[in-house]
Amino acid sequence: MTTDPVTVVPAEPLPRTRWVTSWLALVRWSVIRHASFLPVVAVVQVLFSVAVIYGVPLMLPAVDETTARYVSTGTWTLCTLAVGCVLAPQMLSVSKVEGLLDYQRTLPVPRSALLMSDVLVWLVIALPGIVSGIVAAQLRFSGYITVTLTVVPVILACQVTVLLIGYALTFWLPADASSLATQVILIGSLLFSPIVYPSDRLPGWLVTVHGYLPFVPVSRVIRHFSFPTDGVPLAPVSVIVVWTVVAYVLCLAALSRRK
Repeated sequence: MTTDPVTVVPAEPLPRTRWVTSWLALVRWSVIRHASFLPVVAVVQVLFSVAVIYGVPLMLPAVDETTARYVSTGTWTLCTLAVGCVLAPQMLSVSKVEGLLDYQRTLPVPRSALLMSDVLVWLVIALPGIVSGIVAAQLRFSGYITVTLTVVPVILACQVTVLLIGYALTFWLPADASSLATQVILIGSLLFSPIVYPSDRLPGWLVTVHGYLPFVPVSRVIRHFSFPTDGVPLAPVSVIVVWTVVAYVLCLAALSRRK
């Protein structure tokens, strides 16, 4: 009596395991691609945060506790915008022009893993600027505020939102248009939005508009968790969540579309 040999078929990896494996490989690849770029960005972020912390008060007649809070949290918000709406989109635009993005679309990996691998790398890139901004704020405004590093997770969470928005703009707009849009966001946030100064200095209609855009709500959430007050700011949090979901869906749609 003979028996047929049994063929052992390797088990397919579970979807979650496959996602994590793909994501880790993509993170490694992204780190290698940006290896020479990381130190330069870190230095620029540190210089930017310190320059805003020490430069903005020079244009003000006096510094009090309110000013210290707005300049500090406004600087951290601007750091997230510099990374999420300027640096990361510029690198993505280069990838689009060079054809790297088209190649990445052909890889047999989950689109979400492809997106979130880049998000993680940019979170790490943003970290030196955030930490240096917190340290600079504590040194500059030591008599008015007390800041701890416990606010870092909140800033990083907001950084994810800004990164997804910057990526969505770059995915769906031509390179020139996306570059212009990201520059307008950064300059407009610095000069014409209540991020580094109170909202009562702007016209009411402009304050209302900013309430529906994501960047001022980001600064409000960061300010609340840096200097807690009574209650959770539900309106800014809701705006941030909506923008995050919309930007995430747009990014996945862009990565999934076929030419």
